[in-house]
Amino acid sequence: MKQQQTKKNNHMKIQVFEVFSMAALFVALGFAIFGMSKTISDIDKAAISKTPDAILASAGVSEDKDVFLSVAYFDQKADECIDFYNENAWKAAENRQFEWTECKYFNKGLDQGIVDYQLDDKYLPVAKGGQLTSNRGLTDMNRWFNAVEGKSASYTGNLKLDYRSDIAEFSFYKNEFYPLDEVDFSNGDIANRDGHNHLFTMNFAVPFTALLSGQEKFEIEADDDTFVFVGDRLAIDLGGIHSAMPGRFMINEKGEVYAGVDTQDMAYTGITVDSEKGSIVRIFHADRDSDESVFKVRFTGMNLSVTDAKLANREDEGLQIAYDPTDPTYVAPLGETSVVKPDNTKGFILLVTVEGIMVIIFAILLSLSIRNMVRRKIAEAQK
Repeated sequence: MKQQQTKKNNHMKIQVFEVFSMAALFVALGFAIFGMSKTISDIDKAAISKTPDAILASAGVSEDKDVFLSVAYFDQKADECIDFYNENAWKAAENRQFEWTECKYFNKGLDQGIVDYQLDDKYLPVAKGGQLTSNRGLTDMNRWFNAVEGKSASYTGNLKLDYRSDIAEFSFYKNEFYPLDEVDFSNGDIANRDGHNHLFTMNFAVPFTALLSGQEKFEIEADDDTFVFVGDRLAIDLGGIHSAMPGRFMINEKGEVYAGVDTQDMAYTGITVDSEKGSIVRIFHADRDSDESVFKVRFTGMNLSVTDAKLANREDEGLQIAYDPTDPTYVAPLGETSVVKPDNTKGFILLVTVEGIMVIIFAILLSLSIRNMVRRKIAEAQK
């Protein structure tokens, strides 16, 4: 009878410890859930400033989209082919800027130093002048980004960027880029006899707020003069009449802008962006030769200013880079940008799952360990 009572008591003890073990398991599960939610919250906050998933969320974009940006185009009339073997040769060299291939005057190749390091008070490039070589004799670039009677005419348009949400990338690429084929200003030029409008300039700007993630990157590729400014300082200099050539910059975690062109290594530009203030990328491009027209631009992991808007010369509504080309001083203020929240289905799922599984396994092992220990103690007591 006493032995039966002892067994009954031991069985009750085992049941009590089993209940205790189950309670411990549920407590561990509670901590696991709390840990997962905390992990989600922490990663969510970190993603706002550190991961490229944090793009376009407040504009309701969590998938691939087309995003438009406003562009100012300037159709340029071809300058005449001139006999440079005369007394006005150097003056002609300074004044002639846009030509067709048959003139064969300008030497082709990268020619850095055509423009000054800083934009002027109208936020336009300044011709640096300098040596009177085929490309560097420029002392006046007024017609490049202004309408000048008889030489250039202005047009507005939109450039459509493809947005890829999986890699946070805005991009445009066209290896036959002729945005002004339909305009009349230079239709009679010999440079356009193949049906394409070869000679033109363009400029646009893209406001952004620096994330300082170390992953922010900009790339461009174009033939002929291309100048990229961050704020009002020159970051990429692809001056000269040349075949398609790449340039790029990246922003490190200190906000320092490093840039390089063609095969050059990246080097510090002297430009630093502040994560507490809006900044802007300004792009100026000239197609001055009738051989080809290539244009490619890509923003990766950058917090661009995007807004819902009814596009200026389109009937449909869409997303647009929040920049007013009529106000060159515009810089998107902090808070206007749409990159404020990451995509919570990416980046942290694996981490959260692994953490939860590890906590649950630990709880189960702890429960089994306690149960086995109790059974051993009971077995020892019965001997």
